[in-house]
Amino acid sequence: MIVGERVQQRMEELGLSQSELARRVGVAQPTIYQLIHRSKKGSTHLHRIARELGTTPAYLTGETDDPDENAPPPPPAPVVQHVLMPVVLPSETALAQMFEGLLETVDRNAPLDELARELAQLLPIGLSRMRGRLVETTDRPRQAKAKAPATQPSVAGGQRR
Repeated sequence: MIVGERVQQRMEELGLSQSELARRVGVAQPTIYQLIHRSKKGSTHLHRIARELGTTPAYLTGETDDPDENAPPPPPAPVVQHVLMPVVLPSETALAQMFEGLLETVDRNAPLDELARELAQLLPIGLSRMRGRLVETTDRPRQAKAKAPATQPSVAGGQRR
């Protein structure tokens, strides 16, 4: 039962639950449970499990006692890129009409958290149906936009509520 003990030990060291390890490996949680608690000697997924646990299949099966020997390096941290895009919102009147329509479709007697979740699910649908009500803008060359007078209201400024 050395595989199960070592898988459990590495999971604890890394702070992983069976569910999280299963999700990362792409197997069902009971597969991880059986590997840990049953007297299984291995799994067809052992190489992926070892990679997620930062070790080797040889360590998990007891062929070596060093979990770091020949272990693959940890994956690099994901690169996060922030993208800023200008957004033009519909007019206040159009938004109010959309919200009225959304509120007509929901159960207003539902608990607040359920009502909020339902509205959040309906919001993209409501916005997608507002095509004709969006603020119209004229397409100008980039140079013309850069030379626009400073007195024009910015998109971020908006109206006060």
